Amino acid sequence: MKIFFILSFTLFFLYSCNTTKINPNIIVIMADDLGYEGISSFGNKIIKTPNLDKLANQGIKFTDFHSNGTVCTPTRAAFLTGLYPQRSGLEGVIYAKGETRALGLDPNSITIADVLKENSYATSIIGKWHLGYKPKYNPIHYGFDDFFGYVSGNIDFHTHRDGAGYYDWYHNTDTIIETGYTTDLITKHSVNFIKKNKHNPFFLFVSHEAPHVPFQGRNDPGFRKSPKEADYYGPVKDTDRAYKEMIEIMDEGIGSIIETLEKEGILENTLVFFLSDNGAREFGHNGVLKGDKGSLFEGGHRVPAIAYWKNKIQSNISNQILMGFDLFPTIISILGIKINDKLILDGVDFSPILFNSKYKSIARELYWRYRGQKAIRMNNNKLLITNNDTLLFDLSNDLQEIIDLKNKNTDLTKTLVEKIIKWELEMDKYPEITN
Repeated sequence: MKIFFILSFTLFFLYSCNTTKINPNIIVIMADDLGYEGISSFGNKIIKTPNLDKLANQGIKFTDFHSNGTVCTPTRAAFLTGLYPQRSGLEGVIYAKGETRALGLDPNSITIADVLKENSYATSIIGKWHLGYKPKYNPIHYGFDDFFGYVSGNIDFHTHRDGAGYYDWYHNTDTIIETGYTTDLITKHSVNFIKKNKHNPFFLFVSHEAPHVPFQGRNDPGFRKSPKEADYYGPVKDTDRAYKEMIEIMDEGIGSIIETLEKEGILENTLVFFLSDNGAREFGHNGVLKGDKGSLFEGGHRVPAIAYWKNKIQSNISNQILMGFDLFPTIISILGIKINDKLILDGVDFSPILFNSKYKSIARELYWRYRGQKAIRMNNNKLLITNNDTLLFDLSNDLQEIIDLKNKNTDLTKTLVEKIIKWELEMDKYPEITN
């Protein structure tokens, strides 16, 4: 197994504040395996998510937002570093079992938490980490002052044991015994962090487990009790009921966070951004989109996303093409933080779109790669290279990715293939995980 590194930089050399800096609070809420149509404001007729619906109705609902990865680990690496996951060496999943358990995000990585901490922000991650099991990969080494949660990809919502059956619930670097349903604990610690830091600017990453399996609601039994009892999905038979409940409890917790901000008098000084880390599994809700988690069809990476900032962001629906790693440059732009040009960021600043509904769209190209699949998005054109074929779609007329246009648009197909090759040559300078 290769050792993965990205360029390392000394923090004080990288960034400093400029004179126009402002100090709003930043909350990023990430659902786990929530599909594009996983909440009611994005078309779900079964699952009720009134709190997220309120944010979507009063903020900006993004209809063309994408995760950097089609699985968990790469998306999180991309969000925190502002880089394509290929640059950070985490293109695939870090599993609870097997050799990838020894891997993690390069400790020399500069994260959004590093930058905000250096600029006097209190920083916390509550919930899922999934960027390394070893102590040296703990979130507190990546700019987070405080961490309550788990380091693996998923845990039993009640016994807090990971997919290998090992206990996985932490406060900073130490495991702690804490009873409770994971989603409720994430809400509790998020609310406590807000109350504790209401007089300071803060950055809070609320990293939910829901609706990732195992299928468990509040009253379903815990079942992972040892490494010998580490079933992935759990014993629940009515999985549709449990799945629905998992999302609705997450929404309830998001409502508690917003209510806390309002009670503490800081709602109008807080940007809240909600998104999912990738598309849903086959039992989830991706709407009309083809594919699901693990696929580079739209169902694998087009995700629900919402930006809310009371009295700062106007109600709107945006079809701007955006990606998870865009949050890093956008946040530091909003805060007026100037970074050194030597810090590589692949994401783009979309803050003008947040505050000006008439802002001209950002022209760009986006890339994905996972397990032999490769894709590029340029305007409404998407080229997808699978293990068996090369496909070209016009997403403006074919969101379901049914009509292959490569034979009718050979020049465009050639151009997009060449762009993918060029992008891969750049990304391949950085060793990667391919699991």
